[in-house]
Amino acid sequence: MRATVIIILLLLVVVGGVLAWRAQTQAPATQAAAPAETLYLAIPQGLFVPFNAVMREFKSTHPNLEFITTVDTPEAMVQNVQENDEKPDIFISPGGHEIEILREQGFIDPDTMVAFGSYDLAILVPADNPGNVHRIEDLLNPEVKVIAFSKPDINAASFAARQSLQNLGLWEPLQSKIQVAGCCMDSFRWILDGRAEANVQFLGCPLDPNTAEMANQSQVAIAFTFPADSFFVPRNVAGILNTTQKRALAEEFLAFLTSREILQLMANTSMRNDRNLPLTPGPWGPEQEVGPVASEAAGS
Repeated sequence: MRATVIIILLLLVVVGGVLAWRAQTQAPATQAAAPAETLYLAIPQGLFVPFNAVMREFKSTHPNLEFITTVDTPEAMVQNVQENDEKPDIFISPGGHEIEILREQGFIDPDTMVAFGSYDLAILVPADNPGNVHRIEDLLNPEVKVIAFSKPDINAASFAARQSLQNLGLWEPLQSKIQVAGCCMDSFRWILDGRAEANVQFLGCPLDPNTAEMANQSQVAIAFTFPADSFFVPRNVAGILNTTQKRALAEEFLAFLTSREILQLMANTSMRNDRNLPLTPGPWGPEQEVGPVASEAAGS
C-alpha cells in the first residue's frame, strides 16, 4: 500500500514537472502583447481636435503607444501641474503665457519650448450689445459696467489684453470695470447670463465650431479685435516637463508635432494661425512676451 502511494506521488511530481515545463516553454507564444508605452499630454480644450489628429498620425508609427491626456482650461492645466504629483510629460499652452509661468516655477525645460500657430485677441459682447461696444475706446462707455477677464497672471488671453490696454493707456481708466471671473470659460459665461457687458477671449474661442460652446454663438458677438501692434504675438507653445521619465519619446513627439507636414495638418484641422505666420516652429521665452512698448503702441 505504502509502495503504491509512493509511486502515485512520484507520478504526480513527474506529471506536474512536465506540465510546468510545457507552460514555461509555451508562455511566450500565448502571452498577451507587451504593455503599451504611454505618453501623457496636457492639452487645452480649444486644441483637442487638431491634437487628436496628430495623436492618430503618431500612433500609426507607434502602434504600442497609448496617449494619456488631460483636456481642460488653461488655468486648470497650470493648477494640475502645480499641485498634482502625477504630471504630464508634455504641456501645451494656448497662447504661451501659461507655459511661461510653469517655466518660471521650474516645471518646464526651457530648451524644449517651441511655438506654433498664432492668435488675435477679441472682445466678445452679448448679442444685443448693451454696452454699445464697437471699438476699444467704447469700453469706457458708461453703459459698460463689467468687463469679464480670466486671471491675467495665468491666462494668456487676459495677459495679452492687459498688456494691450496698458500700452494704449486704458488699463487704469478701466480698473473699476474689470472683474476677474475665474477661468476663461467662467468669464465667458458672464456675458451669457448678463453679469458683464464685455469679455476678453482669443479670436475664435470659445466660438470655434468644434467646441461645446458653439450652441451659444447666437447669444454673443465679436465686438472688435485688439490692435495687433499693442500686445505680444500669442502662440501655442509646447514644452517637456522636467519630471518626465519619457524624455526621448517626448522629444520625438515634439519633433513630429512641429514638422511642417503636421503643422499643416493642424492648420487644416481648426488650429488658428490668425497672424498668418509661416508653418514652422518658433522659439519661446520671456523675450517673445515683451510685446511693444507703450509709446510705440500708443503712437501706432
